[in-house]
Amino acid sequence: LHKFCSREILSGKRYHCPTCADYDQCYECISNPNVPRHQHPLTAIPVGNQQSALTEEQRKERQRSIQLHMTLLLHASTCRSTKCTSANCAKMKGLLKHGSQCKIKANGGCQVCKRIWALLQIHARQCKQDNCPVPNCMAIRERFRQLTLQQQAMDDRRRQAMNGAYHQQAR
Repeated sequence: LHKFCSREILSGKRYHCPTCADYDQCYECISNPNVPRHQHPLTAIPVGNQQSALTEEQRKERQRSIQLHMTLLLHASTCRSTKCTSANCAKMKGLLKHGSQCKIKANGGCQVCKRIWALLQIHARQCKQDNCPVPNCMAIRERFRQLTLQQQAMDDRRRQAMNGAYHQQAR
């Protein structure tokens, strides 16, 4: 996620600062003369479908990061404190609020909503609670269930058609 424009960098190159803990710039911002220059030199890193190129350590770190976000998501969904001691509780609450109020939404191109939706879907795939407090969890799980049933029905029809074709040839 780029700090200046908040755009998620999914393809092309991201320009990473090896000095700062978590700083990346997208191509559009690094090319734009109106965007302030970062104080350190940036390294161009190709971005794309490179999941297999991740090292085992990077894969584990990514999994750890996802689990931390899942824990925070559940916490923020149930926390009613205005002075919560969790460092990122207010931030996650703000993201959830954004997701519920945004007019653009994920399918309209809002990058913040896309990230929130991805977290909600990851949570819903793992969740087993009957009355989950995470927003949209139950609806997402129901949608997954419906899609699974549709896929099973399509597979069954395909198998029946193939069996019918084999039986026709055998006669």
